[in-house]
Amino acid sequence: MNIVIDIGNTRTKAGVFKDGKLLHQYAGTLEEVLDSLKVYNASNIIVSAVGRGLEEAVKAFEGKATVLVFDRLLKFPLAIEYSTPETLGLDRLAAALGAVTLKPGKNTLVIDMGSCITIDFIKEGKLFCGGVISPGFDMRFKAMHTFTAKLPLLSSMELDFKVDQLPAGSTKDCMMAGVVMGIKFEIEGHIAYYRSIYPDTEVTITGGDASHFENKFNTPIFTKDSLVLVGLNRVLEYHVT
Repeated sequence: MNIVIDIGNTRTKAGVFKDGKLLHQYAGTLEEVLDSLKVYNASNIIVSAVGRGLEEAVKAFEGKATVLVFDRLLKFPLAIEYSTPETLGLDRLAAALGAVTLKPGKNTLVIDMGSCITIDFIKEGKLFCGGVISPGFDMRFKAMHTFTAKLPLLSSMELDFKVDQLPAGSTKDCMMAGVVMGIKFEIEGHIAYYRSIYPDTEVTITGGDASHFENKFNTPIFTKDSLVLVGLNRVLEYHVT
């Protein structure tokens, strides 16, 4: 049994895996997640952290299991073609590894919708090629509020705009439309670009804001909220088996 822990900026996610399958998934504060994991007797654990919390998570399992820290010193079952690998976000790499685990050997576009939206291309399931980084939902809302005199501060938590409601008829709805439809058209443009070069490109979408776009694209898209956890488990298995 494996445990994977992903400590983000605002919340922690964890998964319990057995024979490559995700059995249980948890999300919350680091303390809440660690408390939930106490009932499992795992042999191997991997921890990823973008900020604080790494030492606390490692210490919680010290002496109880083999603990691996997800960092750039590890070897990965994926070649990386990136001119500044030292700046490559580990969350982007983990999501890419999750995508190639679920769809091996495929040309894959991985869209991660978090604080920023990252769109990365993995060639033939073997080569991470990079992609783009652009502002996420809340970053776009904050920019409109911060750099204007009168536009209100909106949040992705209050999204009620439907993609078939254009043109928008109020200031709030116009702002919602600008963000929602802007992101929708942006993503569709990237998908069209890659498929013009690699027609067989698979598309996988993940991240906290991915649910806003379920079934909203005119193309088959595979949605997987546990993609990063799957990728972390793939790295763990690569090192302990």
